[in-house]
Amino acid sequence: MFFRRVLRAALGTGFSRLTGLFRDVAIAYAFGASAGYDAFLVGIFIPQALRQVLGEAGLAWAFIPVYAKARARGEGEALARSFLRLLLLVLPPLALGGGLLARLYVPILAAGFPPEKMGEAVKLAGLLFPLIVFISLSAFQSALLNAHGHFFLPSLAPAFLNLGMVFGAFFLSGLFHPPILGLVVGTMGGGALMVVLLLPAFRRNVGAKRAVPLVHPDLREVGQRLLPCLAGLLVMEANTLVDNRLASYLPHGAIATLQYAMRLFQFPLGVLAVSVAAVALPALSQHLAHKDAEAFRRTLGQGFLWAAALMLPATLGLWLLAEPVVALLFQRGAFGVADTLRTALNLRGYLVGLLAYALVYLFSRAFYALGRPGLPLLGSFLALLVNIGLNLWWVRIWGTFGLALATGVSGWAAALFLGALLWRHAPGWLDGTRLLRVGWASGTMAGAVWAFTRATLGLGPWARGLGGVALGLMVYGFFAWATGLMRDLRAGG
Repeated sequence: MFFRRVLRAALGTGFSRLTGLFRDVAIAYAFGASAGYDAFLVGIFIPQALRQVLGEAGLAWAFIPVYAKARARGEGEALARSFLRLLLLVLPPLALGGGLLARLYVPILAAGFPPEKMGEAVKLAGLLFPLIVFISLSAFQSALLNAHGHFFLPSLAPAFLNLGMVFGAFFLSGLFHPPILGLVVGTMGGGALMVVLLLPAFRRNVGAKRAVPLVHPDLREVGQRLLPCLAGLLVMEANTLVDNRLASYLPHGAIATLQYAMRLFQFPLGVLAVSVAAVALPALSQHLAHKDAEAFRRTLGQGFLWAAALMLPATLGLWLLAEPVVALLFQRGAFGVADTLRTALNLRGYLVGLLAYALVYLFSRAFYALGRPGLPLLGSFLALLVNIGLNLWWVRIWGTFGLALATGVSGWAAALFLGALLWRHAPGWLDGTRLLRVGWASGTMAGAVWAFTRATLGLGPWARGLGGVALGLMVYGFFAWATGLMRDLRAGG
């Protein structure tokens, strides 16, 4: 069951992330690493951070365990409708207030921007802040559908936001002045489409309309779980805020090249790690509800194995193929060779922490299932402190690469901290033998890809990028089968 649900979630998320890459290709072609796109990224920072907080984690962590208990008592529909009513009351004034206050918070996000660039960022932030309405509603719809065992459609929804941005970059940017306003319009349209896509399935699963209490008693528990979830995730997003603020003092395009690198970093993280964690949370919650500690450890161990088996080869492969992959995806139009080299270097810095952030996703879900949301918050705060300290040190030495590397290293601070605490709460979930199989298959794959990159130095990015990825997948797949790793991954059902 674990195996099949991960694949269903990864299928929808994979399509969403592919449209995300297509979105970034479109933006790179239309805007490159320009000052206008820097301003857009600062303007969308808060809605995008809220998307990461709510869409990929927060609401699910807080809502699903409480909703599962309410359903068992026959009160699931009442809780869902009461929570939806609360969102509809809170979100519109929040969106309006955030847009009006853009001139106050944007200078905090990008203190190094010159006046003209700052003014454009403030304008874009005011236009983009209402996106949080669509993001929050689609996050709640997704959490409810996950609770009912539906993973494909919620994981597919972000694709519509990406497609809206593609439409804005390719077709609407020529209709506006400045052209970046076309990207804003496409973004807002894509956000609305996310809600529309999930609405039919959401209505089917929320039950028939009948009178429900205005404020359901379980909302208090949802709020108690949600606040530390949001706090911990916002602390993690503060890493990006610190990176952007320091990068705003660097030459034009610094924030943009960090963002392109982060998109590639988030592709395996979003498709694979988020899918594993999304499937693990309901299962871990059910095991605890039935007081089955052994099943909890098995599920946690299976999640750890999946995270390692997916993230370690992705880290090594992307590290070795960074330049051809970046060139293959982005190097056209306004995106030049120098942008490719800067983006590839930043990507390598982020990749240091790819496995670590996947483990943070998994470990945090285990603690939320255990009812200990404060521990992930402490882990996030520790990572933030490490990130700030390393940022201030390394940005003077390596520029944007130093910022990316600090983000990667700080992920390990959180992962090791949470992993050690989780072992104390539920020991026995780490299987060293299976982990050695992951290392053997990944190392062999890395050797083959490295040899390929040395032998194809004279070829173009299409041959080197696609050829390296194909070779890596084949070699890793063969050794995963030969060493028994594939059997271990399927052991969860």
